[in-house]
Amino acid sequence: MSDTTTLPTSPDPFLDKAWGEIGRLGLTAHVAEIEAQGLTVIPPELACPDGLADRLLAACLDAAERRNAERPDIEMAARYAPQSSDRFKKVLGSGDGDSPIGDLMQSMLFEDPAFEEALMNPVLLGVATYLCGYSAIMYTMGCFLKGPNNTTLPLHADTPGPTPLPGYASECNATYVLTDFDRNNGGTAFVPGSHKWCRKPSGNETQVIDNPNAVAVEAKAGSLVCWHGNTWHGAFNRIATGIRVSIPCVIARPHLRTQEHLIDKVDQAMLDRNSSRFAVLMQQGIALGWSTQTEAISGAERATKFQAAYVEELGLDPAKYPNSLFA
Repeated sequence: MSDTTTLPTSPDPFLDKAWGEIGRLGLTAHVAEIEAQGLTVIPPELACPDGLADRLLAACLDAAERRNAERPDIEMAARYAPQSSDRFKKVLGSGDGDSPIGDLMQSMLFEDPAFEEALMNPVLLGVATYLCGYSAIMYTMGCFLKGPNNTTLPLHADTPGPTPLPGYASECNATYVLTDFDRNNGGTAFVPGSHKWCRKPSGNETQVIDNPNAVAVEAKAGSLVCWHGNTWHGAFNRIATGIRVSIPCVIARPHLRTQEHLIDKVDQAMLDRNSSRFAVLMQQGIALGWSTQTEAISGAERATKFQAAYVEELGLDPAKYPNSLFA
């Protein structure tokens, strides 16, 4: 599917390249919705073709079984609360024995090749590139498994740092919805247009139920929900039985300190079976973060090698456009 909307041109070849990809992928309306509302829902047929959502759901359940010695039954009527989720009880306004989050499995990328496929999904990268540029890196990839609970997840903005937040996106959250999202299912809540305010919510503004501007995201399993890092979002408590499963993949600009440190964690086999862009997303083009002079020298050599390969792949050099939001 291609989008026939006339796309703007500019002196910035990275912007032109990003717009071209957005048009070819049929994402123009979704990008416009992010600009206006701060969030968009990309439907399953566009977001997860060829059974990607099914592979991701199976990979998440496999990982949960390995980590928790218990395979989640997503249709179960009982609460799903593995021991690993205890750390989220009595936090963010929850009471004893309850959690606004459920179970959060972190560092999912290395669990199954399906997660590499999820990261390199052209639709995900099209939106992430528009928001955070071609030099963007992976900030984190996790998996939420949330059964019935009582506590909402407070509204917040993902962008780190104090107010005022930058007007451009420092982060993009692209969440794979692997079970249906709506109010009763404990889906995401967000405040339309809040990304334009360039600040984080405070006081009663953070309360999902009490904030009159908060609305529920409705998305079918297999959708990709994408939002600007400044967008206020949280989650409703889950009233329905069963388990809500989702994969947040957060992409960030390379100057941010990421939640996951990946520079020396990615094996050569993983790099060999993926593109140069994958290596950049895996932080291989970053030279900073050394603790000795030897590491500083070797890190610069590594970063230069991966950056050069990416320039050849792109056909453009981000270093030549330091003021571009899309480089």
